Amino acid sequence: MARSILDKELQDLDTQIVHLGSLVDEALGKALDALAAGDLAQAGMVIEGDTIIDSLRASIEEHTIRLLTLQQPLGGRDLRYLTSALSIAGDLERTGDGAAGIAQIILRMAPLRGEALPAVKDAENDGASNGKEITEASITHGILELGKEARRMLQGTMKALAGRDASAARYLWEEDDVVDVRYHLVRHDLMAMMAGAHAIPALQSDSLVLQRMTYLLWIAHKLERVGDHCSNVCERIVFTLEGESNIQQPQRSES
Repeated sequence: MARSILDKELQDLDTQIVHLGSLVDEALGKALDALAAGDLAQAGMVIEGDTIIDSLRASIEEHTIRLLTLQQPLGGRDLRYLTSALSIAGDLERTGDGAAGIAQIILRMAPLRGEALPAVKDAENDGASNGKEITEASITHGILELGKEARRMLQGTMKALAGRDASAARYLWEEDDVVDVRYHLVRHDLMAMMAGAHAIPALQSDSLVLQRMTYLLWIAHKLERVGDHCSNVCERIVFTLEGESNIQQPQRSES
């Protein structure tokens, strides 16, 4: 395969991967909008659109394997890019699965709506004048904030991939900590809502509350996984550009 043809093939593959990322980002955005508005039709659209994401991932894999098979030997960066493309496409497709999973949970939660639970005082702040009150609405808001952070990381990751920006990839890899912190805050509030003396009266007033809280925890976990998949993609970006599999910044020696 002539170099000019290979360059075009690699460019076409890159375009496919960027398009896959845009479809996944769109799906995640729609899933978050559906959660915020309780829009079941929007959730259904996310689920239907997941087949397109799956199909594009399969096309990327076929394209990548064909290039690996036909073009031997490859240059170092070309080979690293093609082997990374398989991993990147997989992480993006699983992120799309997460968006579809959130949409499915939204549909399952629709029949479980009950009366709003009374606010719960955060046990860690009992007695404090500014103790935080936890409600279903505040938990949902926290999940949406988690989703915004995860989506921001996804968009930044795709920008780093398109721009071949190793520095941005390193920065975003570290930013996964922000997603993790938001996830742990949501999980803490969910546990506080159903902890100890709060759980029995909550279930007595609304027998479906435990299912709703469980589903909200599942949604939060799927959003936390978006950050993990983006971290994987960022690691592959750095590997492609620099030939390193560990993207942590080296520690500076003290003088």
